[in-house]
Formats: sequence, structure tokens, C-alpha cells
Amino acid sequence: MKTSRVIVILVLTVIAIGAVSAAALLLPGRGNATTTSSLPGACVKPAGGFLVVASQYGFNDSIDHGVPQKSWPILNVTQGQTVNITVCNTDFQAHGFQVTHYYDTTVTSIASGQIINVSFVANQAGNFRIYCNIFCSIHWAMQSGVLSVSPA
Repeated sequence: MKTSRVIVILVLTVIAIGAVSAAALLLPGRGNATTTSSLPGACVKPAGGFLVVASQYGFNDSIDHGVPQKSWPILNVTQGQTVNITVCNTDFQAHGFQVTHYYDTTVTSIASGQIINVSFVANQAGNFRIYCNIFCSIHWAMQSGVLSVSPA
């Protein structure tokens, strides 16, 4: 009897923590976590490239852009173009970063405060998914990015 009571208390505690965490993420007035003034010094957009910020609000604040129903972020390039992406993690937890066909051969985990640089040639036209490849609390909002490669 005592064991089942402890289990119930643990389950209720986990539910309460989850509810508080979800409410904190969804409350209005949180400000823009990806403004330039709040980014680490080395977290800058590469010349002619893209800056992707992984935060508690998704990639480039994707939850404010209607994901998962709407794609975000969308990176537009031309076939044959060299694509340079700087990915910064401003969140307290690790996030992943992958681009189908172009940058998806290894698991990429970006620790809190870490910055990675990704570079490849967009050799195939089409739309390619940008997504987080490791589980995190905002994982659902980091599955809808698109690299759109137009024919040359």
C-alpha cells in the first residue's frame, strides 16, 4: 500500500513539473530570445549564409511561426550554391541539427552555449527538411525547417 502511494506521488510530481514547464514556454511576453543583443559574440550570420539559433522557442523562434503546421525556418538557395550555416544553441539543454540529404550522416548534438558551422554545396534541387535529431523538451517545434534549393 505504501509503495503505490509513493508511485502516485511521483507521477503527480512529474505531471506538475511538466505542466509548469509547458506553461512557462507558452506564456506571452517572454520577449525575443534570439535578438542580436542576447546572442554570444561568436554567434553571427556568416557572409552570404544563414544563422540558425536553437533556443527554448525552437529554431529561430519557430513556435512563433506556426510550426509544425508551417515550415520554419526556410533557407532559400540556388542549386550549385555553397551553403554556410552557423548554428548557435542559446538554450540550457542540448539540441540537434540536421539537413536531409546534405547534413544528416552523423548525430549532431549541440551543447548549451555551443556554436557549430555547417557548410555544403547544394547539388540537388528540391525541399529538404531541417530538424533536430536528438530528443529535447522543444523537439516537436524543431522538425519543420526547410532548405529550399531552386534549380540553377
